[in-house]
Amino acid sequence: MKLIDSHCHLTDEAFDDDRLFIINDLSNFGVKGVINPSCNLDDTRMALDLAEKYDNFYACAGFHPEDVDDVTDDDLTELENLAANPKIVAIGEIGLDYYWRDDNKDKQKEVFIKQLEIARKLDKPVVIHQRDSRDDVLEILEDYKDLKIQIHCFSDDLKTLDRVIAMGFYISIGGVVTFSTGTNEQNAARNVPIERLMLETDGPYLTPEPYRGYRNDPRHVVEVARKIAELRDMKIDKLAKRCYNNTVEFFNL
Repeated sequence: MKLIDSHCHLTDEAFDDDRLFIINDLSNFGVKGVINPSCNLDDTRMALDLAEKYDNFYACAGFHPEDVDDVTDDDLTELENLAANPKIVAIGEIGLDYYWRDDNKDKQKEVFIKQLEIARKLDKPVVIHQRDSRDDVLEILEDYKDLKIQIHCFSDDLKTLDRVIAMGFYISIGGVVTFSTGTNEQNAARNVPIERLMLETDGPYLTPEPYRGYRNDPRHVVEVARKIAELRDMKIDKLAKRCYNNTVEFFNL
């Protein structure tokens, strides 16, 4: 089976004890690679360092919306310089998050838009985070439909799915699709055009069944593939291969 995790935070401190072991162990689980989104400059630097050392590790550069309060123009310039490295495969994860905070919306939007401009300038794809901010995110992205855009951990309704597919975006689905409560994710998994679908873990978060309650990591992406294949009435090998090819094409790997 040919798998790739399109979104996992292996630079998170949750992996400090076994990060390199996991990277080296991926092939034993059929996982050919992992895309590591970044949340700030330190995260980006660490991801880039790993990408330069391991052929199955791919780095993104970005400020997560929870990390934007103190971001300056100098920080964004440094991010752009880092992102120009060919080992950086995307700008992300970036976007808006009003779940934790909605008192800094203007700052979130400012940094989001400036990072979209960086992606456009460098001709890099974009990994989008949105939580309780769908309308504002999609309004901003209307001006950036020329970019290759992935909506990560899609969790919205079918009306929103139709809208983002019409905008030309890709959809990535994670472990919540295996939960009994993951109705939106399951509906999306059934209805995303197969050529726009990617798999992810979002480790160390959102661990799929049957490992729920434990830390998530890229080796669990097979459980996401297994559930989506079941929902689409496909063989898992065929589903995994198609999602693998989509991810390679999207990130220009």
